[in-house]
Amino acid sequence: MNHKLFFLTFLICFYGCDIVSDQDSLNIAKYRDTYLSKEEFIKMMDGVKKEDSVLRANSIINNWAIEKILTEKAELNLNEAKLQKISSLVKEYKSSLLSEAYLEALINATINLEIDSIEIQTFYEKNKALFKLNEDIFKLAFVELPLDFSDTYQIRTKIRRFKSEDKFFLDSISYRFKNSSLNNDKWITEKELRKEFLFINNYSYKSLKNYNFFQFKDSLSLYLIKIIELVENGDISPIDHVLPTLEYMSLNKRKKELMVSIKSEILRDALQNKKLEIF
Repeated sequence: MNHKLFFLTFLICFYGCDIVSDQDSLNIAKYRDTYLSKEEFIKMMDGVKKEDSVLRANSIINNWAIEKILTEKAELNLNEAKLQKISSLVKEYKSSLLSEAYLEALINATINLEIDSIEIQTFYEKNKALFKLNEDIFKLAFVELPLDFSDTYQIRTKIRRFKSEDKFFLDSISYRFKNSSLNNDKWITEKELRKEFLFINNYSYKSLKNYNFFQFKDSLSLYLIKIIELVENGDISPIDHVLPTLEYMSLNKRKKELMVSIKSEILRDALQNKKLEIF
């Protein structure tokens, strides 16, 4: 017993130091004619911290042994009906896994992954009720200026107005800003807005929505925020905000249709080739 414990501890130390070779054919444990190989053992020990390795190793070996012992005793002591039911369930599960894996492979090899904009638009129009917002969403322009910035009034005026010529001008001098976001094609939620700008409280949030503009100054910077677009909580989300969801739903619908088609084709082929007979 002592020499086995020494060997196990020795192996764990080697395992922790990445010295054990996967090619070594030594086994860790044996129950009758069944072995727990060192390769299996190392896989089971993957990610275990060194300080926990001895306890984890003992647990792995004990659980492996208990499973083998219980399986043997079950085969000897359970009645035939129970054993046949378990065997049938195992076969059904294996058959289900194999057929689902193969069907998935056929679908992935066949499906058209190109995005159909007309299909997406149609799906959106038919399912608008699914896309009701549960919080405000915005498209924003944002500039952070150093406190000693010389043209603050000009920048404030242009970001508040934010016409195409204003955006062009702001882009051209953005290297002078501490931070900025002038590409206003991305929607952000109220939650994301508050996370991005920690100085936004309930009062300033209402002010921003009412005037489509808010400025805030702290000891380091002047922040200028302009709302370009706003869709409020309870309204239907614009299509570009939910586009990833629409693409997923469209692809999922396409997969289901393809699955039905493949199953029908498989049945038809089996019947035509006399591999399947229905009595």
